Amino acid sequence: MAANQTNMNTPPRVALIIETSVIYGRRIVNGIARYLRYHSPWSIFLEQHELGTQPPAWLSSGKWDGILSRPTNPALAKQFRKMRVPVVDLNDLYDNLDLPWIGSDHYGIGKTAASYFLERGYKHFAFAGFSNEYWAAQRREGFCKTVEANGFQPAVYESPWHGPEARRWDDDLEDLERWLKQQPQPFALMACNDVRGLHVLDVAKRADIIVPEQMGVVGVDNEEILCDLCNPPLSSVEPDAEQIGYRAAELLDRLMTSRALKEKPVLIPPLRVITRRSSEALAIQDRVVALATRFIRDQAFKGCTVNDVLRHVHISRTALERRFRKQLNRSPQAEIRAVQLSRVKELLIGTNYTLERIAEACGFVHPEYMSVAFKRACKLAPGQYRKLHSKQAYGVKQRFSDSSSE
Repeated sequence: MAANQTNMNTPPRVALIIETSVIYGRRIVNGIARYLRYHSPWSIFLEQHELGTQPPAWLSSGKWDGILSRPTNPALAKQFRKMRVPVVDLNDLYDNLDLPWIGSDHYGIGKTAASYFLERGYKHFAFAGFSNEYWAAQRREGFCKTVEANGFQPAVYESPWHGPEARRWDDDLEDLERWLKQQPQPFALMACNDVRGLHVLDVAKRADIIVPEQMGVVGVDNEEILCDLCNPPLSSVEPDAEQIGYRAAELLDRLMTSRALKEKPVLIPPLRVITRRSSEALAIQDRVVALATRFIRDQAFKGCTVNDVLRHVHISRTALERRFRKQLNRSPQAEIRAVQLSRVKELLIGTNYTLERIAEACGFVHPEYMSVAFKRACKLAPGQYRKLHSKQAYGVKQRFSDSSSE
């Protein structure tokens, strides 16, 4: 029987085997901390370390009520079963270790990146990853299958990241450069993570490939410092690591109460693509449409209209409409609305701003009209969308706050 069951006044002893050297692990720990803020406390044991280091020596010697583990491998999973202690597995390297598991939907991450580029009109696609990495393979599959389902054939470059098969980094980057030069332009590239994205952007300079006009690039993890160090700054898919931590803590609480529970793996979808300079351009051959869409991205939140766009590009409304539908398969007005509603989604998820404040920030004169347009496009009212997707749904504070409420 678990210690917290024998003495209800003693908090359960929980070991966190989670890397704190990178933002993904720290966000998981943050999600765990936020869960505990709203529930009964635990007695936590945590050592700061990198992902891939050996579990601490005290793990096997301690009497634990529960364990949350990121570096789980087959040997460690076997050890956990011998210890007969509730464990939630958070690893991204192995599939089906016969432990309760929660983690990122890596296939969904790839699909999100592909959809992001497809919406921008690209017809050529590429994926740069690391071979022999389960998480990278899942991201590649999600990206490639989504692109293929839309009638395009993506190019793939992969090389070993770690271990004896890993090559010298300069040799690897020379091969990556040759491969990038072979791609038809403009093309959209998904890097399996932000580290690979840094490699791609560094090589693009040597290859005289202009980013984002000739190659749009998106990484994964939204490691903000790393993304901002890139030149140009790297766009990135943001996994919902805080929810992984929150849900893992919630599950472990249940397992420590009733070990007989059988839990299915839980896939946590990514939040969104954080757009930075590396993917700001659209894959548009028509220079007038490219100028118009850039103007819309700059002015949509200031309430710009199609007439404002016409004055900027000096073309008739009929001609602009025809060229937009040929390049983007939608009207200039639909493009304005899509840019505005994308920002509405971000503010609904990432803030607790009132609908009035969101409408003002996104270029809508009236919040009522914003709500009607949002429901027509998303099939949900703004409040319903916020409830479904917001971090508040699982007890995690939003990034920004507003003293007023809806």
